[in-house]
Amino acid sequence: MEISTRLIDNAIEILIDGVLNDYNEYIEVKNIIQSAINNDIKVIFYFVNSSSISSYILGYILKLKEVDKKHIDIIVGNSKLHHFLQSIEFDNFFKIKIKEYE
Repeated sequence: MEISTRLIDNAIEILIDGVLNDYNEYIEVKNIIQSAINNDIKVIFYFVNSSSISSYILGYILKLKEVDKKHIDIIVGNSKLHHFLQSIEFDNFFKIKIKEYE
C-alpha cells in the first residue's frame, strides 16, 4: 500500500494505492491524512488498485465528515469498489465517482 497527496484545484487529493493490510498501516495513513488536511480545504480520497477499503479507513473518513465537518469526495478506480461502497450506503454520505487514475 502506498499513500501520496497532491493539491488539485484548491482541494487536497489523498491517493491510496493498494490495500491496507494491518492496523499499523492505518496509523501511518491516518497520520499522513492529518498532516495534509487544512481547515477549509476540500478533501478527495482516491482509491487506486483496491477492491476493498479497510473498516479503519472507512470509519476515519466518516469521522472527518460527520465530526470534523470536512467536505469529502471519494473516487474509486473500479466498479467492484464502487458497488461495495454503495452496499454499505456510503453513497448516502459522500459523492462517490468511478474514475481511472490520471
